[in-house]
Amino acid sequence: MRISVLAKRSGLPVDTIRFYEKKGLLNPEWISRQSNNYREYSEDCVERLTLVCQAKRLGFTLAEIQKWIQDFESDCLTFQQKQTILGQKLTEIDERMEELKMMRQYLSEKIDSLSEPQKSM
Repeated sequence: MRISVLAKRSGLPVDTIRFYEKKGLLNPEWISRQSNNYREYSEDCVERLTLVCQAKRLGFTLAEIQKWIQDFESDCLTFQQKQTILGQKLTEIDERMEELKMMRQYLSEKIDSLSEPQKSM
């Protein structure tokens, strides 16, 4: 598929896909060149871009995603190391969720206080 189709299927802008490709987040084996020099992207690229988007939403940085992909694909990590990395990220996500809950509560209280009629002195 061409990059415009990949962009539609992944929900990402073409420029973002090119950026991720340059960063090494897409396996070069999944991209071929046609005789007209257009890139042809495999179905694996859609899956990888979906993974990258989900990981970013969960708080992974692009550097973490890149390292994680390299480590997981090269099989240089043991099963337990993979579990530890993912477990640490789950802990970070849980902590972030607690922070967001506290911020939500604070904002809710602020809204409520703005809704109450001002007491006159």
